[in-house]
Amino acid sequence: MKIGIIGPSENEIMPFIEQIPDKKVTNSAMLTFHSGRYESLEVVALYCGVCKVNAAIAAQILIDKFEVTHIIVTGVAGAIDNRLKIGDTVISTEIAYHDVAEGILTEYHPWMESVYFKSDNEFLESCREIAGKNAFPQKIFFGRIVTGEAFISDKGRSEIKEKYNPLCVDMETASIAHVCYVNKIPFIAIRSITDTEENSGAEVFEENCVHASLNSIHIVKKILESLTKIY
Repeated sequence: MKIGIIGPSENEIMPFIEQIPDKKVTNSAMLTFHSGRYESLEVVALYCGVCKVNAAIAAQILIDKFEVTHIIVTGVAGAIDNRLKIGDTVISTEIAYHDVAEGILTEYHPWMESVYFKSDNEFLESCREIAGKNAFPQKIFFGRIVTGEAFISDKGRSEIKEKYNPLCVDMETASIAHVCYVNKIPFIAIRSITDTEENSGAEVFEENCVHASLNSIHIVKKILESLTKIY
């Protein structure tokens, strides 16, 4: 087992990378990959840059060049569901693009049965067990994440909620899930909330990004620790 771990920005992944001892650094496609062991697991971690294409590039390189067997995306997101508060964490059960026409995925490559990419069942089982056994300062939700490259307005929020009814929205997860789907790589996303409908805007995002990122990373570490007991 070899785990690829992707965060969109430095804040969203570097606190984890700093805890990998004896890292080997490799550069490819203007990205910096950090390889090593966390606990007894082989890991390769990086920040990919914001947006779908950057995330997809990183995921495909992890698969092709580093031969990872599983991918986890960690980071932050904006809440759509009003139950979510700043700092809460969403663990993906399924993921979709909110800014891609549905027929593009179902009528053309990769000819999906629906627009939703499913998270890996074993990852989900592990996460549910972790959520049940551990006391976290934030609430943990399991559900749908949607991805698109736009900051969400009030109108956009209503349209996304009506069509997809997700827990949260980000700019990378669906593209990584898409790459994993066509490569048959098990995948899951861990995203913590930086902003809500009541508390939104660039300043709110910046204020909460570091704290929310650490909430996601804490759960990623618990996942890795649980995997070391199995593999």
